[in-house]
Formats: sequence, structure tokens, C-alpha cells
Amino acid sequence: METLTTDLQVAQIIIIRILVSFILGVLIGIERGISHKAVGFRTLSLVCVGSTGFTLISIYGFQGVDTSRVAAQIVTGIGFLGAGAILHRGYITKGLTTATALWVAAAVGMACGTGMFVLAFVITLMSLILLWVLKPFKIHLDRMLDNGNGKSSKKKSSEDEE
Repeated sequence: METLTTDLQVAQIIIIRILVSFILGVLIGIERGISHKAVGFRTLSLVCVGSTGFTLISIYGFQGVDTSRVAAQIVTGIGFLGAGAILHRGYITKGLTTATALWVAAAVGMACGTGMFVLAFVITLMSLILLWVLKPFKIHLDRMLDNGNGKSSKKKSSEDEE
């Protein structure tokens, strides 16, 4: 009976961690969706939940081995996904912020997978502040810099081209 109780406790921990990861991934992804980016809430939620899943597998699936190897491979794999989201055309680069959103979603998922919910919430909050709250400030700053150089350039910065 002890095994059943232990299994149910582990199942409860896993379900909670996956659900928190899903919700936080959706929150980060909503901003990308509102901004009409190709990578939206579904993709970022999947990255977040997938990272949580891999982290949980490394914790509970492999006993007596170095579980940090899986974490290192998650970071590498997300790096490849992010590289695919970045497009270069001449002097314009698109997709940098979307690529970093993928990376951040993976970090949130890994934090949820290890039960570090405070870290996951703080990362999500900081991401949303950067993506939503500070976006108007960034646009205003870009305009000030363009006008300060005597330019009224309509050329967008790399980050605006995401």
C-alpha cells in the first residue's frame, strides 16, 4: 500500500507541475499571439509543457544518474528551434524576440518541472513586463533616437521586425 500512496503523491506532483507550466506557457504565448507572431500561445505552451515533461522524466524516470544532462539538452534543443525562428534579410533581422520567448518558455517549463514555482512565476512576470509593459517605452525610445540623429527614418529596428 505504501507504493500506491507514493505513486499517487508523485502523480499529484507531476500533474500540478504540468498544469502550472501550461498556464504560464499560455500567458507568455498570448502576447506573441496578440502581436500576430507566427509563434503564439500554442507553440509556447507546448515548449513550456514539453520542457516540464522532459525535466520530470529526468527526475523520476532515471534513478541514480546525472539528471542535469536532460536539462542541458533541453537548452540545446530550444536553441535550434529559436534559430529556426530567426530570419535575416539584408540588414534586417526578424524573430529575435520570438526566439527568446521560446527560450524563456523552456526555462519556465524546466523551473516548473523541478517544482521551482516562484522562479517560474518571476520569469513569466518579467517576460510579460518586457513584452507588454515596456514595449511602448521601447517604441518611444526608438523614435527619440531616430529624431535625435536628425533622421525621421521609417526603418524599423531588428527587434521591431520580430
